Amino acid sequence: MLLPILLAAATAVSVPEASTHQSGPSLKVMTVRVPMPKFITEREELRFDIPYQIPELNWANQRFWDPYESQRNNTKNWFQSDYATLNWFGFRDTLSSKGLDISASYTSDLAGNPVGGQKAGFTYCDNFTIDLEFQTEPLLGWHGGTLSVIGIDRNGNNLTAQNIGNQFTVQQVYGGTGFIFYGLAYNQRFLDDRVSIKFGRMAAGDDFASSPFYWLYMNNGIDGNPQSLPVNNNFSTYPWAVWGSRIRALTTSTTEAMLGVYQVAPQTAKSYLHGFDWEMNGGDGVMVIAQYGWAPEFFKPSGTPAANRDDKSVVDGKKFAAPSTDAVPHGLPGHYWMGGYYSTYSYSQWQSTQKQNGSYSLYCHFDQMLYRMDPYKDTGLSAWGAFMLTPQQNTAKMPFQYNGGLVYTGMIPSRPRDLTIFGVAYGNFSDNYAAAKQTTLGGTASYELAWEGGYRVNLTKFAYIQPDVQWIINPGGTGTIPNALVLGAQIGVTF
Repeated sequence: MLLPILLAAATAVSVPEASTHQSGPSLKVMTVRVPMPKFITEREELRFDIPYQIPELNWANQRFWDPYESQRNNTKNWFQSDYATLNWFGFRDTLSSKGLDISASYTSDLAGNPVGGQKAGFTYCDNFTIDLEFQTEPLLGWHGGTLSVIGIDRNGNNLTAQNIGNQFTVQQVYGGTGFIFYGLAYNQRFLDDRVSIKFGRMAAGDDFASSPFYWLYMNNGIDGNPQSLPVNNNFSTYPWAVWGSRIRALTTSTTEAMLGVYQVAPQTAKSYLHGFDWEMNGGDGVMVIAQYGWAPEFFKPSGTPAANRDDKSVVDGKKFAAPSTDAVPHGLPGHYWMGGYYSTYSYSQWQSTQKQNGSYSLYCHFDQMLYRMDPYKDTGLSAWGAFMLTPQQNTAKMPFQYNGGLVYTGMIPSRPRDLTIFGVAYGNFSDNYAAAKQTTLGGTASYELAWEGGYRVNLTKFAYIQPDVQWIINPGGTGTIPNALVLGAQIGVTF
């Protein structure tokens, strides 16, 4: 069914070019946008700022990284810089002009449960990522190619496992310890950047069943990918990569289709292997994933570009102000997509010693901006939701999950860059799992519910701190563990 859609990309209409008001080559970008804070020039009209780990939605980007722009902010003012280490006295631009972009980021999650859970406690965990992006155009002379090489270092402890005993882990950067070699993937864009093919060592969750909205949350039931996907069918997610490939096609200016094939190899998610188990074993399976999306913009104003409006950032002591305008007025963008996958892997069954060949899952997502404070700014309120269904309860641990939330950009007028988040994750445990684990768990598992609220204070362009509160209801699903209050914070820095 998706094959005609993918082939249609070759004759689809061209993607509109971003509006520019300066000389130089035009920048082609997708019309797909998520309403998040921007720190951009007019030339980068639809691009998101890298330090906030909310990348633009176009071909070259992955979940946590993005090639740097060849023309960056060379300011010597630390508070106006995109990076904590500034521009290395121009060395960043020199490397980029030669075809190498270097990205490094640090994220830490601090969390404690003063109330509820199995016992009170506090833990800390962190994630350091370094990404090398080799661009084919300056290196080899052809357009649209990017080779990504990514390494990760993770440390710390897991509050969920040590103190709470719940399913939706409360610290999103926990998972795997020590050094992990994550990515070695090549991405090639062609047909006027309407189609791209990527292959190598990567995870399905980099491109499928994910949204920049999810990445704002600290609870791992939401962050990255809904947790039931990897829990049920070994859907590969960060920080564990497998062999895979995918094709992505912009079928019209507002719709896109993706088709991917990935290795199913649970043995890769072992910390002691450090991401270097690249073998394809006889017991591995193959997962085929398809996704189709629509990105409309409702109530789009007919106003003219704000060529004469002041969009310069200003420095006021140790604070910085957001650009006062965008280049063009916008309406209320939204994103709606659905997808599914089938895996050939042989899965263990609850209450049975036999294995079942094959499993499948369906998912859908929506996000919609509900209110925009100013048509020339991205401040405003957006709502989002996601549904996951894995009907085979004999193999699935959590056959149904629902996530949803609200994100308000610039709720405090004097802090237009800050983000206020609210989210919920709800999951039903399968009857087969509940019966098989009833003795071990000390009760029959039914459901788990997690609420989360947070406020991301963007201290500078390259650093943020996000105080966070979570309320875990029915931890583990059995009713034998008291509801837990989790207080913590997430900190991020881009170097």
